[in-house]
Amino acid sequence: MDQTSQPAFDAPEAQPFLFEGGPTGVLMLHGFTSTPQSVRRVAQSVHDLTGATVMGPLLAGHGTSADDLARTTHQDWVDSAEAAMRALQMRCQRIFIGGLSLGATIALNIAARQRDSIDGVFSINGSTGLYRPEVVAPLYDPAAPEFVSGIGSDIAKEGERELCYDRIPHVTLQQRFLLTNATGALLPLIRQRLLIMQSRTDHVVAPENATHIATRVSSDDIRLFWMRRSWHVATLDHDADAIASNVSRLSSGK
Repeated sequence: MDQTSQPAFDAPEAQPFLFEGGPTGVLMLHGFTSTPQSVRRVAQSVHDLTGATVMGPLLAGHGTSADDLARTTHQDWVDSAEAAMRALQMRCQRIFIGGLSLGATIALNIAARQRDSIDGVFSINGSTGLYRPEVVAPLYDPAAPEFVSGIGSDIAKEGERELCYDRIPHVTLQQRFLLTNATGALLPLIRQRLLIMQSRTDHVVAPENATHIATRVSSDDIRLFWMRRSWHVATLDHDADAIASNVSRLSSGK
């Protein structure tokens, strides 16, 4: 890819954001290889609808280059999210955490391990370890290429584009596999209010993850919302407003 076609990772919308508001805090995490751009509009809508303080960090290895991503592990990505959550806790009395895709996976992971710190969690097309065999097998192939093609901009709505890497380091696919499966194992520890939003058509994450999450957690307050018009990056797709409304109801206690 030539320099003129590189994604604009220095664009304002790709940077971490903080929308200052009241004592309720909402942490919104972007997905694998992506940037806060993918969740910024929904986050702004949640802030506008509720007056909550909404934060969107940039996960380690993201928003720069795929080579930088190759030097990170799943622990680095989780650490980034937890650092942002601690910053939000210093500002807010109640914390809701969620995200898109891998961001949702990380949110579920943190919610399972820090149950006393989080009031609710939301997952937008989150992955919890449901993989087809033909996807897993190449992860252990010693002859696998160093990089594979990117998975970004899986969006049904015309004219929308996700700012993300166009290639993925093979080693980070292994890290993602570890994180998603570990999170799947942790699901029974989740007891908070839970909102699951899943696209019926998703070319990145198996839609069955939604029912897997719903049936594995220990929460007695679960809301499952199926999105029929959006693909994987639903926060930039036709259901973006519905996502914002659902997250707003969750964080407002409705």
